[in-house]
Parts: sequence; structure tokens; C-alpha cells
Amino acid sequence: MNLTSVLLVIILITIGWAYYSLAKKYNRSTLLYMLLGIGVFIIIVLLNALLYTFFDFISRNINIGTHRLMAFLLGVLVVFIIHFVLEKKWLKHKNVDAEKAIDEIGKD
Repeated sequence: MNLTSVLLVIILITIGWAYYSLAKKYNRSTLLYMLLGIGVFIIIVLLNALLYTFFDFISRNINIGTHRLMAFLLGVLVVFIIHFVLEKKWLKHKNVDAEKAIDEIGKD
């Protein structure tokens, strides 16, 4: 097992854990969102690998090790952005529900 494989396993476990925790915090489907995060990362890395394979100008200018590192970093960045957007969206929805509950208290 080489360093790239170990890095991939660590990244996948971390992404799965982060999305699981987020879904659990906001009472969403934990398995679905965990698989969403891992799937998005894998798709980004695979698309990046396809770009490296089929576009000659990329593979001439960047060696394979650097490209793998860039693919991992790009995948992590996209997963982080999606995580951030989901958390903001769910937090906003949760705060609206809390405000409605507070307004209901004074009506009786």
C-alpha cells in the first residue's frame, strides 16, 4: 500500500465522518449524506484523472504525482464547499422553525 492509497483512505473516512455528523446534527438521513460526500469526492477525482488522460497539454506540463495531489485537493475543496452550503441552508431552516416556536409562546 503506497502513500497515495493511505491518503485516499484517510480522506474518504474523514469525509464520511464529516457528512455523517452533519446529517445527524440536523436530523437528516445519515447514510445518504455520508455517501453523497464520498461520492462527490470520488467523482471529482475521477473527472480530474480523465482530464489528465485525454488532454495532452495537461499531461505534458504536470507530472502524475503533482496531478494526483491536485486532484485530491480539488476533491476536498468541492466537498468542503458542499458541506458548508448544506450546513448554512439547514441552519437557516432550523432558525426559522425556532423563531416560529418563540412567536407561538406569546399568542396564548
